[in-house]
Amino acid sequence: MLTQIHIQNLITIHELSLEFKTGTTVITGETGAGKSILIDAILLALGARATGDLVRPGHEKADISLTFDVTRLPEAAHWLKDHDLDQESQECILRRTIYQDGRSRSYINGMPSTLQPLRELSETLIQIHGQHEHQSLLKTDKQRALLDRYAGHAYLVDSVHALADEWQTLHQEFTELQQLIDERTSRGEFLKFQLQELEELHLKPDEFTQLDLEHKQLAHADELLQSLNMTLGLLTDVEEQNALKALHHALQTLEKVRHVEPKTTIWIESIQNAILQLSDTEDELRRYLDTFSLDPERLSWLERRISTLFDLARKHKVEPNELYDLQQKLKEEENKLAFSDTRLTELTTRINTLTEHYSIAANKLSKSRRQAANKLVDELTQIIHELSLPQAEFAISFEKNEKPIISAQGLDKITFQIRTNAGQSLQPLAKIASGGELSRIALAIHMSTALEQTTPTLIFDEVDVGIGGGTAEMVGKLLRRLGDTHQVLCITHQPQVAALGHQHIRVTKIHSNNAHHTQIETLSLKEKVNELARMLGGVEITPKVLAHAREMVEKVV
Repeated sequence: MLTQIHIQNLITIHELSLEFKTGTTVITGETGAGKSILIDAILLALGARATGDLVRPGHEKADISLTFDVTRLPEAAHWLKDHDLDQESQECILRRTIYQDGRSRSYINGMPSTLQPLRELSETLIQIHGQHEHQSLLKTDKQRALLDRYAGHAYLVDSVHALADEWQTLHQEFTELQQLIDERTSRGEFLKFQLQELEELHLKPDEFTQLDLEHKQLAHADELLQSLNMTLGLLTDVEEQNALKALHHALQTLEKVRHVEPKTTIWIESIQNAILQLSDTEDELRRYLDTFSLDPERLSWLERRISTLFDLARKHKVEPNELYDLQQKLKEEENKLAFSDTRLTELTTRINTLTEHYSIAANKLSKSRRQAANKLVDELTQIIHELSLPQAEFAISFEKNEKPIISAQGLDKITFQIRTNAGQSLQPLAKIASGGELSRIALAIHMSTALEQTTPTLIFDEVDVGIGGGTAEMVGKLLRRLGDTHQVLCITHQPQVAALGHQHIRVTKIHSNNAHHTQIETLSLKEKVNELARMLGGVEITPKVLAHAREMVEKVV
């Protein structure tokens, strides 16, 4: 469970430390006070996208730390152990630092981490249900995913997905190979012609580059020889003055004063090294000149060879230095074509096997979904009735594709259906017109799926929007009941919901010194009564409103 949060320099929060307990914690405050900042901070620590404008003005960085107790969280504990991030204290500390330039750094138990492993770990720690999920619940993909999560058969979902992916990959290869076989005769003859033309040239890797260099050397032989001979003369051959002679003279001059200045030893060594390097260069130049010869016939052959390569490269629409690679590619295609029947047989066998395995796995998944759907329908219907929709009926429809399709999602097209009044026909959730009805149904779905989760901490971010009165009280009772088995954090505007929390946190925005800052504090029983009175009575809190608030609290206690 989440035990503590520490926030520093995040938007309007200067510094805040807050401890959390088990049960249901409600979070209230006036509109605009910054209640969402607390949830945003948790999301940021768990790896949500961060920008520089989240840093409080005038500060270099923002810092958020979450502390979790993983003593009773085997999945999280195993994840930490597998990644060598476990601690003897059974605590897990997640930290995120965000800088003004938009950079951020994340840490798990003090060790730097990228966002992906951080998000993987967070799935074992916290689950967030937000009011903005209402619209996503209208999508059938989201509905299927919710049912799968509720059913807890991730291993079946993953198995079906993996089999479908492999089937699609092999089927694509099968289709391409079948097309190749259909064109085998004409394509084979064409390949044979192309390869014969290339093989007659006896191509070598990087041949064109080497030929081009040699051609340049022979084409500019006079200029090259003249430059090399002149270089040799300047280095060693000119009798009157050359570089080697000048270096020897400098060496002799320094030797005369070595006994006067010790530093000359270093300079002498440098000159000696220069003489050795110059001698090596001289040897290389002489060897090159001894082996180099003007060869008009070789130059003529190079020009013909290069011209032939250019013509063939133009014909095949490639660069001359790509001809060898083209030849290898065509050879591979020819071999593939020669063994296409064998490969096609292998693919057919494998695809048939995959189809059988997929059918078994997909049918198991479908059966598990239907069993979970029956249970979910019963739970949802009961909760929806409690949320002031007594005549509502919930259903989950299953449709199978007319043609067998290997889909990563399995065999089922799943649609959540509802009728809110007697005499109506069941309709897809997406056709519900009333926003209030949708919000209650969405809340019921969140509640039902949360009850089945092993995730210890559940956050409900204003999921009670659009409801009030007795329905709000029922929502509060459901959230309190959920707090018996989970740690629940709930942002709410409803006093009926807030009254039923085990703990109460109030968010206040304070203006001082021409700046705003957010204050978050845990309320005592008396402070809770005053906060409920504010939520009930608005600007003027009368004795009757206070008495009503006190009665709401006493009724729970």
